[in-house]
Amino acid sequence: MKKKIFSILAVLALVLSLVSVAGCGDKTPAGGQGTASGSSSQDEEEFFLDMPSELKGTTVKFATWIDHQNTDTLTCITGFEQTTGMKYEMVSVPQGDYISKLISLIAADQAPDVVVENGDFPRTLELLMPLTKEETGMDVTDPFWDQNLVKLFTIGKYCYLVNGANSSWNMAGACTYFNKTILEENGLKTPKDLVDENNWNLDSFYKLMGQIKTSCGFTRSGTVIDVTNFLATYGAQEVVFNAETDQFSNGTGSPQMLTGLQWLAKAASEGLAEMMLEGSHPNIENGTGAIQTAGAYGLRNKPGWFYAMDLDDLGYTYLPKINADDEDYPFTYSTRAYGICRGSRNPKGAAYFLRYFLNEDHYDVDKIFKTEEARTLYNELRAKGNPNVANFQRGVRMTANPDSGGLTSGLLGSVVWGSASQLSVNLAAASNNVDAGVKKANELIQGVIANQ
Repeated sequence: MKKKIFSILAVLALVLSLVSVAGCGDKTPAGGQGTASGSSSQDEEEFFLDMPSELKGTTVKFATWIDHQNTDTLTCITGFEQTTGMKYEMVSVPQGDYISKLISLIAADQAPDVVVENGDFPRTLELLMPLTKEETGMDVTDPFWDQNLVKLFTIGKYCYLVNGANSSWNMAGACTYFNKTILEENGLKTPKDLVDENNWNLDSFYKLMGQIKTSCGFTRSGTVIDVTNFLATYGAQEVVFNAETDQFSNGTGSPQMLTGLQWLAKAASEGLAEMMLEGSHPNIENGTGAIQTAGAYGLRNKPGWFYAMDLDDLGYTYLPKINADDEDYPFTYSTRAYGICRGSRNPKGAAYFLRYFLNEDHYDVDKIFKTEEARTLYNELRAKGNPNVANFQRGVRMTANPDSGGLTSGLLGSVVWGSASQLSVNLAAASNNVDAGVKKANELIQGVIANQ
């Protein structure tokens, strides 16, 4: 994960309002992702007993930057090979060059079988074959698959990406992390303490940031906020995807975007917080800070974030409520998904691999999460995730500017570096950059639909 710290200077604190994301049509799946697999363990055993015999002895090639044979996933890989008689092979592809490297492999007739979507959509569509029964043998309407993701990644007539409803790789949304030892030693309540008091909201978060600054003796603010997830949590998105129409739109002009940036800007201008685009920051792990907001990957064991941190020091809980009397905490959404590569030599074997790989029952779950408490929070974040705030801005920005890395172009490049007095002006100017990405992304999607 790339890590980048941004400073935001502005004035005016406003209370954020949770409003439905504009442009998402009427498609609002109820209940979030859910956690039930839709199939019992016995059903899954029978599913693999029915595997075509000609697939035995074949190899499934998975293009990824994670060596799953050297992580907690080894148990799953071993089980897949023993259950199916197929072989697993990793095709190592750097995360930063994932799309371009795979396009080259496809052109050279060296396509892998399985690929992962981890923030590159819609560019990932350039790599994928549709998940039809004819080509892959996969039934995407089976309740084994997360139907929210099936709907999200059904483009035109076909679905291109899936994840299991009960998958340890079906990532959860963002949460709050903190160094509880630092907070407690300085006489401060932790975010979890505030949750237990039903007092974890934007006002109490702001107050806590001030207490950290004055009490903990850090040379910097002591708090880091993941801007992308923070804004999306409160209804602000740089780009909005309408899964009903398969269209992106520019979300920078929404009231939630301006209000959210103003709240963050006030915190930065008062020296209470630093901003990062996405990913994680080492502040709570190395003792230079006490709190940060970030994605749920930090709840997992190695290679998850904070794996070197003493578990007695690490705490985690929800993102803060907007208002103290809100019924529940806000939840973001992760869109990690998997598909079958265009040019795959073993698409049906790949479909069986995904069915096995994306079932948490095939893992030693005790090795996946840092603690049982972390697992419980992760599952709740996953179950309550809101598909309407799926984050596609990095992929859309890089559709227009592949060399940008998605980190310094668009909204969070031109706005956060601007002056306080120019926030609204810079936000309007950034909208032009977003328009360029949205235009290219929609053209790519329409080209895929036209070729179906």
